[in-house]
Amino acid sequence: MHVSTLNYPTTVEIPTTLSAINKWNESNYAFISGGTILQVNWEAGQDKPNHLISTEKLMELKGISEVELDGQFFLQIGAGMSISECLTSVLMQEKAPLIVEACEKIAAPAIRNRGTIGGNICSKIGDSIPALLVLDALLTFFNGKETYLITLKDWLASKKRPSSELLTKVLIPIAARKLETYSFFRKISRRASFTAAIISIAGYLEFEEKNIKTIKIAIGGGSHIPTRLTSTEREITRSQSPIDWSRISKVIQEDFLSYTDPFITEAYRKKVAANVIIANMKELL
Repeated sequence: MHVSTLNYPTTVEIPTTLSAINKWNESNYAFISGGTILQVNWEAGQDKPNHLISTEKLMELKGISEVELDGQFFLQIGAGMSISECLTSVLMQEKAPLIVEACEKIAAPAIRNRGTIGGNICSKIGDSIPALLVLDALLTFFNGKETYLITLKDWLASKKRPSSELLTKVLIPIAARKLETYSFFRKISRRASFTAAIISIAGYLEFEEKNIKTIKIAIGGGSHIPTRLTSTEREITRSQSPIDWSRISKVIQEDFLSYTDPFITEAYRKKVAANVIIANMKELL
């Protein structure tokens, strides 16, 4: 049956290898895997591209394994792995439980079955990103000619269009066995489940001989581009016991750049962020 391209103007390419992607230079294209975020954007009125490149059959984007690079061990996650596959991976549960905890809070089961970890990252507002930030995640991209490595932090700060290059792998450093590590992830929403986050917060601490070696805190959720709260991290690290938590609350609210929308004010988001971070830090310390 012939289908008129006037009624269905978008074409779809389904390569099986990275080298088989043959319409890379299209002026209006997008990569698509689960398509859950793109569908939401299109329903909100965002224009559809003329050409879609499906990543569903790219084996280079599959698998979860432990790898070694320059003497450092990493948990390597294929960008095409679904959120549900990340949740059920024994290796992820063992090596990156914080990511599993974040993935549990992403949307409803049907979305987790379809959506991918790569799509969640490439949205630049996904709930997995704060957890990945505090774990110093690295990303591998393919630009049509070669692959390259970049920190998640640097990629979030870049101005590149999310679909201009293809995310292939996510690399999470595996902490040395001698370190005692603790982490937390909290998603605050207007309702108990299946709703967009007001804020999402991740925290990660490393102890060595009962002394704090590292503190990392990241925040995202809603329309925030997730970011590390570096001033807050420094303030907690240099604080003397007992910690002045009222001072820490003030620093968090100054450190967190938020916004007001028709439902929630910027001041409320800042206050909630401070309360959640302090409550979890007190519990860990």
